[in-house]
Amino acid sequence: MKKVNISTKLMGRFAGKWVVIDPVKEKIIAVGQTLEEIDPLITRPIGDSRPSGEVPTAFRVPRKDEGPFILIIR
Repeated sequence: MKKVNISTKLMGRFAGKWVVIDPVKEKIIAVGQTLEEIDPLITRPIGDSRPSGEVPTAFRVPRKDEGPFILIIR
């Protein structure tokens, strides 16, 4: 995992990789090859009372030849 501070407008640079997005600042805050690498930044304790719109989220940036991904958590 690599921590960064880059605008989401430049997300194309990370095609094929997982990114962590801070929705409040609209910034990419970390990049990794796998979801497991960035998991510590997107997991929050049960007692965390922040609204879901303020919690960092994970997203895999599709390559040009791929469609969007849907992550289903069970």
